[in-house]
Amino acid sequence: MSEDDPRRRVVFDCMIYLQATISESGPAAALLRLVESRAVSLFVSDEILAEVRDVLSHPKVRERNPRLTDERVNAFITRLSERATVVDDVSRHFSYPRDPKDEKYIDLAVEVDARYIISRDKDLLDLMTGHTDECKDFRRRFRPLEVIEPVEFLKVVSSVLRSEQTD
Repeated sequence: MSEDDPRRRVVFDCMIYLQATISESGPAAALLRLVESRAVSLFVSDEILAEVRDVLSHPKVRERNPRLTDERVNAFITRLSERATVVDDVSRHFSYPRDPKDEKYIDLAVEVDARYIISRDKDLLDLMTGHTDECKDFRRRFRPLEVIEPVEFLKVVSSVLRSEQTD
């Protein structure tokens, strides 16, 4: 993908970061490798980084994943801040009463003109297929922004990269 290709611009929801830290061989970790290789441009906000830190520091998460020490979490957040574009000031673009905690991902994606929000969150994914007024409003106002599952996004990126190699 070329440097200015909008398909490069992505936002990950918090669970992608959690899953990437738990399994280095899963789809979420593959997404972070795309960020590392600069195949995609990841955007985060201070609010999202704070949520990631909070989730990775939660006692139940730590209990199930003893490798997640304070040092590892700090290193992960630092590396994420270095690899992603951190947006300091994100305006409110969309109200999502169904799950207000998801608004920060939508707002950031709209703010930076991202093409994808990568998520496994049903509330976010339903924005693409749901029949409620808020889902319809999202699709009408923010096309071509898509909420897509990690495996589907990996297929999209793979297809684009293959087509670039044959050009």
